[in-house]
Amino acid sequence: MSDRTPWSPQRISFSRNDGLPKYLAIARALALAITEEELTAGETLPSQKELAESFGVTVMTVRQAVQTLTDQGLLSTEQGKGTYVRSRPYRLEMGPLASFAAQIAASGRTLRTEVLGYAAIEVSPLEQRRMALPTREAFELVRLRYVDGEPLILQTSLLPPAIAAGIEVSTLATRSLYEVLSTDLGIRIDRATETVQATNLDAESAGLLQRAEGEAALLSARLTLSADGAAVVDDRALTAGDSVVVSAERRANEPGLELVLSSDAPMIADESTPFVRGGR
Repeated sequence: MSDRTPWSPQRISFSRNDGLPKYLAIARALALAITEEELTAGETLPSQKELAESFGVTVMTVRQAVQTLTDQGLLSTEQGKGTYVRSRPYRLEMGPLASFAAQIAASGRTLRTEVLGYAAIEVSPLEQRRMALPTREAFELVRLRYVDGEPLILQTSLLPPAIAAGIEVSTLATRSLYEVLSTDLGIRIDRATETVQATNLDAESAGLLQRAEGEAALLSARLTLSADGAAVVDDRALTAGDSVVVSAERRANEPGLELVLSSDAPMIADESTPFVRGGR
């Protein structure tokens, strides 16, 4: 049983002349409590009536404040359960090339990987061109990546048959694919091109990620190349839209993130459904 004292709001004075609406002042106070971890992920807020009494405002004002923070992804309300603090999104750096496992390890969080499938498949013509494959045969590796016990990323990796033949799939539950390529196969990873775009979860992906079908999501497409310029892995990583934020440090006179209209990016759009194909 936790010894933590239930959170109680501090009364706010609204006598200031800054013109800030009361509901925004309350939203800021609640956001600060979340940022300072006075309110932690999963913790349920007092009822809107209790909050209204504590802040000395109407329930309607509290309702506006809660809706503001819900729109910002800080709070969530479920019928019969009340309003609770949402888990903060994971921050994935768009910096030096690294495996997802390495990124999570650097953040101090715990990663668990479940291998859902590994099979030879026939890829789309687009994927064949992306990987410069001589035929449309490739191996598809499907993994569900858990962070701190929660399903975070549904990842599909396409591998050339020659590379796939040297991989012991059972080890991928505890080792990163990049590590296996480097250590076991002697492949030196040199660079990757990666794009991130908005999408929606289909029924199967939503079920695996424990989300609702149609929910907003981010789809990352990363093509990893070896030192000799050969395509090694073609990844698709699907993440619920509110689970991660993508960040990058940008400097003057250095290449950085590039904004490309989807209509101008034919290498991204693919009518195939990467998370439904292949053996499970």
